[in-house]
Amino acid sequence: MRKLHLLCNAHLDPVWLWQWKEGAAEAVSTFRVAAEFCEEFDGFVFNHNEAVLYEWIEEYEPELFVRIQKLVKEGKWKIMGGWYLQPDCVMLSGESFLRQIELGHSYFKNKFGVIPDTAINFDPFGHTKGLVQILSKTGYKNYVFMRPFGEEGDFLWKGFNDSEIVSHRLWGCYNSRKGAATAKIRDYIEKFDNIDIGLCLWGVGNHGGGPSRKDIIDIGELIKERTDIDIFHSDTDTYFNEIKKDELPVVEGSLMHCMVGCYTSMVRVKQAHRRLENSIAVTEKIMTNAHMTKGLPFDSVELDKAKKNLAFAQFHDSLPGSGIKAVEEDAVRYLTTGDEICDKLIARSFFKLADGQPKAKDGEIPILVYNPHPFEVEGEFEVEFMLQDQNWNEGDQTIAHVYNEKGEFLPSQNEKTECTFNMDWIERVSFRGSLAPSTITRFDCTLETIRNYKIADHDETDSAIVVNGKDMRVAISKKTGLIEKYTVGGRDIAVNTGIIDAFKDNEDPWGMTVDSFKEKIGEFKLVSDEEANDFIGYPEEKLPNVRVVENGDVRTKVDAIFKYKNSFAVVEYTIPKNDNYVDINIIMYSNYPMVLYKYRFDTLVSGKATGQTAFGVLPLEQDGREVAFQKWCSIADNNNRISVINNGLYGGNFTDSTINLTLLRTPMYSAHPVNDRQIAPHNRFLKHMDMGERIFNLRITPQADVEQLANIYNENPVVISFFPCGQGERSYSAIEINNKNIVMSSIKPYKDGYMIHLFNSNEYAEKVLIDVKGIGVKTELEFKPFELKFVYADKNGIAETEFSVE
Repeated sequence: MRKLHLLCNAHLDPVWLWQWKEGAAEAVSTFRVAAEFCEEFDGFVFNHNEAVLYEWIEEYEPELFVRIQKLVKEGKWKIMGGWYLQPDCVMLSGESFLRQIELGHSYFKNKFGVIPDTAINFDPFGHTKGLVQILSKTGYKNYVFMRPFGEEGDFLWKGFNDSEIVSHRLWGCYNSRKGAATAKIRDYIEKFDNIDIGLCLWGVGNHGGGPSRKDIIDIGELIKERTDIDIFHSDTDTYFNEIKKDELPVVEGSLMHCMVGCYTSMVRVKQAHRRLENSIAVTEKIMTNAHMTKGLPFDSVELDKAKKNLAFAQFHDSLPGSGIKAVEEDAVRYLTTGDEICDKLIARSFFKLADGQPKAKDGEIPILVYNPHPFEVEGEFEVEFMLQDQNWNEGDQTIAHVYNEKGEFLPSQNEKTECTFNMDWIERVSFRGSLAPSTITRFDCTLETIRNYKIADHDETDSAIVVNGKDMRVAISKKTGLIEKYTVGGRDIAVNTGIIDAFKDNEDPWGMTVDSFKEKIGEFKLVSDEEANDFIGYPEEKLPNVRVVENGDVRTKVDAIFKYKNSFAVVEYTIPKNDNYVDINIIMYSNYPMVLYKYRFDTLVSGKATGQTAFGVLPLEQDGREVAFQKWCSIADNNNRISVINNGLYGGNFTDSTINLTLLRTPMYSAHPVNDRQIAPHNRFLKHMDMGERIFNLRITPQADVEQLANIYNENPVVISFFPCGQGERSYSAIEINNKNIVMSSIKPYKDGYMIHLFNSNEYAEKVLIDVKGIGVKTELEFKPFELKFVYADKNGIAETEFSVE
């Protein structure tokens, strides 16, 4: 006899067209009704996921929570999925996916004694290939999703490192309209009359609801009526335990494309999301270092608050940008609050690790830099500090000369401070130095006061401002403000590029009806010198638009101001003297609705495009379609690579030689297309996303080790000018890894030792020596291409282990 598993659920977005308090209220109401029906109707089973909703029930209606615990024990209520919530499944880092699972597993294990075998993400807008290995490594056997729409049913999904998971794409959505469940079930039976074992979801959803009395009674009648089919209330784990898995069709790669506007909408949320991802990574590492080498207690309770703020903001209508404006503001608040928590935890650990640093010499300024990475980092760093006293002598400028612990003076230069204070009192210095792995490195400044200071002279031709770096030459055109030529190792990488293009867009933040944005309607053009001076507030000045604002032994900064209609963009190029990358800082004043802006970087490298995803690297389509990536994207041929690193972008499109990074869109909030109806009323002003000032930071690099560079660019070393007391024992490297292709995404105390998450970012097998110096153990490990490992280290040694929660 054919079998049909009926899965009753109540898809409940914690936020979307409403804020979280309304989501919590609906969760309480929905769960209360579902519990009553579970208690009343024999054989009825209710399913629900998302730990955050259960947390709300436990806090706001504890009596109901106790009833649900009892129903779970009796098998009448099934814990489904097991994650904290249903997040976006494209833009999360690999470590963020693990945290979603860890937060969910820990809660459900401790409160219900249950961890499901089946992960579910019914509603997110696409699913990265990297998710397969993550699911497999965290104990999941099965996966259920809906989007992108395609052939429904079961298949074997294959991911990185030969990982695979049995998956099911839903038919007919995850819900049903009130009173119409049996109609949906009858349609399913008719459509899939050739399937021996089926799965059909029902229950009022989106804003909760779940089962209705009428639907339960009607389904009971249908079960009696259809004696030819065994129809029963069930759950995902039971369904997958019954299907045949030996001849399933195979699907490889990411499950894309879907709602491509969501890669960019609400860029403020996306940037704050990346910032908190990075902050948590650095916080966890510095806290573990202080715990391991200094015995400082690891405040997991406080750090978990930041992790939960991040996890909640990753919901699939928050991070993708499809919620209302209040949801955007809430998400930014959660994320910035998480950042504040991390700042305080970082400071506590940093000052503890500063124990044992010698006192500063008279008249000198110490600079302490913590490196969160388990390998040496060389680069440019910057810091601000106050002089001992205000110098009121007009024309005086105190210059800092930075030297390392060997007494060697380093390239350094003074720059404009964050404040605008026309007095010699607060200083900003940039310098180039090397940081020891996973510890604090000390630098010091000697001070010199000079009269009538001015920035160093720069090279310039009739047509361009020219900067020479390490085996690199960059020319910024004075006529266009673009990168006229970028040369590395004697070979031109790019010419006449760095344009911000404008494309026609519409009201829809999801991008439901498109897979690309191709209708170019203009581009930002360099404004005249007169308009540039007027824009910055000094129309009487006669300075050129394209101007050098900083120059010294470390780097040159060149500013240029552009305009498209009534929107402006201030572009600052930072070009190092001792490296070969170019940094691009864009301050955009977006004042035009329903437009999409892209930063176009045309290269002279023609090859394959790739981009970072969760614990992996994906090939990216080069046919103009909008695609998603994370910290970096590249175009490479057999001999050359050009990459763009970012700290908060996720979308773009590619040709054989062009990288188009999507900066922002200005659609309306939650403007949902419905058939061929007009999307929004035209008779009033409506708010649009990402109007006003938005800031973007990019790094263009020709170097091959882009994964490591992107991690350093995002997980910044902590730099503080601090005068240590000179007491205590000096800190040392907590952990060192001798292969930069092996990424340490997490390290934290676990039981009597430390849990370490390691990932091979390379498409080739790798060997690595892991030296946990803080507890005196080390070992060599081998990694397959893109392999993720969980490693446990204690005083007895280092060993691979399974994912688990306490």
